[in-house]
Amino acid sequence: MIRASKALPGLLAVGALCVLCVHDVAAAEEDTSVVAFHYKPVPDLQIAIWIEDADGNFIRDVFITQATGKLGIGNRPGIWNFLSSWRFPYGPRTNVLPVWGHHRGVTYPKIVFHDPKEGYQDSLGWHESTSSDENYFCRPLTADENEVILDVMSCPSPTSFHSDKGMFVEGETSVYPPRNDLLEVDPERDHLDVGSFADLNDLDAVTGATPSGTSPTFEAITLARDDVGEGPLVAWIEVSLEHDENSSWDFDRETDHYVDTKLAGYGIEWLGQPSVVYRVEFLPGEAGYTVTDSFYGYGSFEGDSGEISPPDATISVSGGSGADRLQRFSHDGREGRFGIEASGWSPTDGGGGGGSGGCATEPLPPVIDLHASPRTFDQVELKFEMPAGIPSDIELHRLNVYYYVGEQAMDEFSLDAALVQEFTICEDADDQECDIHIEGGHASLAVDQLWGDYSYQFAVVYEDRCSFESQPAMTEATTPLQKFQTIDSFCVIATAAWGASWYDEVAALRSLRDRVLKPSRLGSAFIGAYYSYGPSVAWWLSKNTYARGVTRVLLSPLASAAKLIPR
Repeated sequence: MIRASKALPGLLAVGALCVLCVHDVAAAEEDTSVVAFHYKPVPDLQIAIWIEDADGNFIRDVFITQATGKLGIGNRPGIWNFLSSWRFPYGPRTNVLPVWGHHRGVTYPKIVFHDPKEGYQDSLGWHESTSSDENYFCRPLTADENEVILDVMSCPSPTSFHSDKGMFVEGETSVYPPRNDLLEVDPERDHLDVGSFADLNDLDAVTGATPSGTSPTFEAITLARDDVGEGPLVAWIEVSLEHDENSSWDFDRETDHYVDTKLAGYGIEWLGQPSVVYRVEFLPGEAGYTVTDSFYGYGSFEGDSGEISPPDATISVSGGSGADRLQRFSHDGREGRFGIEASGWSPTDGGGGGGSGGCATEPLPPVIDLHASPRTFDQVELKFEMPAGIPSDIELHRLNVYYYVGEQAMDEFSLDAALVQEFTICEDADDQECDIHIEGGHASLAVDQLWGDYSYQFAVVYEDRCSFESQPAMTEATTPLQKFQTIDSFCVIATAAWGASWYDEVAALRSLRDRVLKPSRLGSAFIGAYYSYGPSVAWWLSKNTYARGVTRVLLSPLASAAKLIPR
């Protein structure tokens, strides 16, 4: 175990705590204002929301999507303009949310590959001696593979891919945190620095799932008058989207991205228009809703500063692109793209607005009778019952499912490492802009994008409109083995010998399997026998560098001959 608890709000037994701000019991009699940040994103955005004062001084984070806040895509090994693909593992996305990153004024040690081989800082290769088990990212994909994966949303053979988690480089920093989803360190493969990643990442309390992009949503916090004064305050939202090109921001795979010449067929282009920002000035002590329809500017293309370029004609404003990544929506009878709703100052006893306005003043009870059962190899259904102890005036907003791979039961320490999927709650059965309809009694939902033949730990937490969380309910399930899964290499031994299934030699051996051996009865029998013993041999090879080298020498003549087979 490498983690220390950061005491996520939903796990504390005393007091109802906001998921986005921890309320101190000593502050129980302070004037507070519940502030909600309304927006309607397109799918797949990276998002940051934060507050500054009128002089531009950073006050606090509100929300950050988990790929940046938990999975560390802004600070990881590799070249910043490495190509991409679904759940791509390498290349720091330094331009993902640069305005937010630089405005926070927080820096972290910069991460580079742990692989010590000369010239391997710019390699997509296996980095075999420094790669450990990977519980989220996939191996790089070809363009064709990526298109298929976007349909099925499941990594190809994740058991065959391990990743180099990196190490710190002396004297260099990043404005983005390292990943925060690792429960263990592999002492034989990982650098010791990996053990401190979780402690350095300070965004647990504000990191959440990427919104689905199908309907308007909001984040809520409670601000204390003694902390922020009378204002005015400035709310910011920054959003970015991969491969969001237009005529002014048009990029080429070969010339604008870094292509690893040894693995030239892997990865797809992702560069596009830079991040865009919106801002709204508001007074926390005045009840009301303030909204803007115009974006304030856009961030640095390479992410090397927090400067904001003013709006110009190079940024798209329609079609879900550019400034239209935040789409128009209506709230409180007014249309806009980013709106701030404040309740105004009122005394509180630990819950937003003293329990008024649909917010809790006591700890919300957990869901009951929680059960998990696999639907398919990559999807688990959670069934549960909402507890009877929820006050009738509490307005439920959404339900979060936290989950991770492994046998370790989820607790207050490991919950920080969990990924999260978000489900909007509706109590009105006719409301179509939500994921779960609750009319009392039982409810169910499906958690997807899982891996086949893995054990998963789950925690279910629901929250009210002020983001006060319930206590968690926990369960576990094991997904079934994926049926009819294609073996993506000639043999697991060849993959272990070269270190990855995408090397040219392994691809050639795959072609030999498919075009020469499979069509013949003798060849098919050989393949069947081979795969009966191959995995155990491959596992031994993965632990023995010298044996891998000998195996490559032995297989190279066959691979060279296989390259001559037409594909």
